[in-house]
Amino acid sequence: MSPRTIDELEHELHRDDHARPDGPDLAAIRAAGMQRRHLTALGAGVGVLASMVAVGLVVSGTFGAGGRAVDEPAPAAHPHEPSALAQRALTQVAGATQVSDWQVVVPQPASAAQTMPDVDVEVVGAPIDTGAHYYTGVTAYRPADFPSWLYSGVAHIEQTDLAEDGGYPVGSTEMGILVDAGPAYLGCAGHGDACAPALLIHGPAGWEYQWGMGTDDFLQDGSDMEVFLNDDYSTGAPGELVLAGLPGTDVARVDLVTTDGTTVPGHVESGTLVDGASMMWGTVVGQVAAVVAYDADGDVIEDHELKPCSGGVDCEVR
Repeated sequence: MSPRTIDELEHELHRDDHARPDGPDLAAIRAAGMQRRHLTALGAGVGVLASMVAVGLVVSGTFGAGGRAVDEPAPAAHPHEPSALAQRALTQVAGATQVSDWQVVVPQPASAAQTMPDVDVEVVGAPIDTGAHYYTGVTAYRPADFPSWLYSGVAHIEQTDLAEDGGYPVGSTEMGILVDAGPAYLGCAGHGDACAPALLIHGPAGWEYQWGMGTDDFLQDGSDMEVFLNDDYSTGAPGELVLAGLPGTDVARVDLVTTDGTTVPGHVESGTLVDGASMMWGTVVGQVAAVVAYDADGDVIEDHELKPCSGGVDCEVR
C-alpha cells in the first residue's frame, strides 16, 4: 500500500460519521483548517510534523496565520527596532517595507511556491477579496525563492532561538520578517455543493486554502456570533482582518469597534457566500474590541465584545 499523505491521515482521523454520504466531510475540513493555521505561523516544528505523519494529530499550540497566536494576546514587549537580519532585508530586498518598530514585510517573489501541505478542498462560488493581505514566514517557501542569506538566517533563528521540545517552527514570523503572500479572500471550501467558510489566497495554480474556521457553531440556528482574526499590514501598520459569522440572513450592516474606540464600517454577505448564514468582514488598524451587527431597520442583532484569550483552542474563536 502506498504511503498516505498528512491530509489523508487527518481526513480519516476527523471523519464525521454523521455526514451525508454524498457530502463533504466538513469536520475533516475544519480540522485541516485548524492544522493549516497551526502550520503557517509559529506552531509547526519539524518534530511536530513527524508526529502528525505518524498519528495524524496536531500537538503544538494553536496559532493564527500572520505571526501572532490567535489564542493569546500580543506579546507585551517587542524590540524597538528591526533585528540586524530584518534591517538587512529592509535595505537589500526590493519592495521591502517596515510596518512597525520591529517588523519588516518583504514581497513574495513572482515565482515563489509555499511548501506547506495543501488542504484538498474545492472552492464553491466566487471568493470575496477582504481588502487585507495574508502573511507568512520565509521558510514556508523553497530556499531558492529568497536570497540565501535571508532564508538561512531565518531558518537559523527558528532552529535555535525558537526551538523547543525537540522541534522548531517552520514559516515563523516571530523574528519580525514577514512575507506578503498577496490578497486574502473569504470563500467557501468543501467538496461538491456543501462547503464551510475559509481564508484563501490565489496562487500560481489557483485558489490555495490557508485556514478554515476552527468551529462553525455560528452556522447553527440560535447561536451567537463568532469572530476570527488574522494579522494584516496592508495599510503599512499593524492591524487585523476581522471575520465574523452569524446564523440566518438578517444582518444588513456591521461595525468594527477598535480598542481605541474607533468605529470602522465592515462588509456583509447574507446567505450568498455561506448558505443560511451571514458572513461579515473588514480590516482595522490596531486591534478590534467588538463587532456589532444590525438588521435592515438599524436594530442591533448582536453587540459582540471579543472574549479574552485564556489559552488553548478556547480562543480559536473570539
